[in-house]
Amino acid sequence: MAEQTYDVLCNNAAASSQWRTRRYIFRNCEEANQRLVQDYFQENATYQCYYFRRRFIMFKVLYEYIVENVTRECIFFQQRYDARGTPDFTPLQKYKATLRQLAYGIPPDALDESFRMSARITRNSLHFFCQTVIQFYGPKYLRKPTRNDIMQLQAHHTSVHGFPGMLGSLDCLNWAWENCHTSYHGQFTRGDHGHPTVILEAVASQDLWI
Repeated sequence: MAEQTYDVLCNNAAASSQWRTRRYIFRNCEEANQRLVQDYFQENATYQCYYFRRRFIMFKVLYEYIVENVTRECIFFQQRYDARGTPDFTPLQKYKATLRQLAYGIPPDALDESFRMSARITRNSLHFFCQTVIQFYGPKYLRKPTRNDIMQLQAHHTSVHGFPGMLGSLDCLNWAWENCHTSYHGQFTRGDHGHPTVILEAVASQDLWI
């Protein structure tokens, strides 16, 4: 009886341990990186500048410049090796996954099949990228405009566009206002949308400095 109980406990412990063991997936980071370089960064890349600009929402020169700065400032983006000597994802791969999330608003686990990158790595890439960009570029590019900056921007748009008091406009988006009060429906509903919306506006100076 004791031996049978002991065997049952051992079998249950082994099954429980096997159930908790994380399943390893070989994603072949090196092959995915080679495909990325061949598609966009070789001299005769598969997708030329037009496709790069369209899919990454920036020019390749700016892409490489930001990758260099972010990699230098953040350890996470630097390529590392595990205990077996297998290389991790390259900065180009992590940055590509980050931009796809920012540009298209897709969830982290949606990039596993195409990028061969787990949801955890993709999510961490987005987190550390945003954190590093704010710390590194914040004092220069993300600062608030001074009084002198505002006066210069208003004077520029007054002379060029004829709109006095205009700071600049980069893009506008009509966002559905689901919790809009009934009394405001007529004021905030446009005919081409059919429901109340609010306008989200991204403002930038003519040289994209502020």
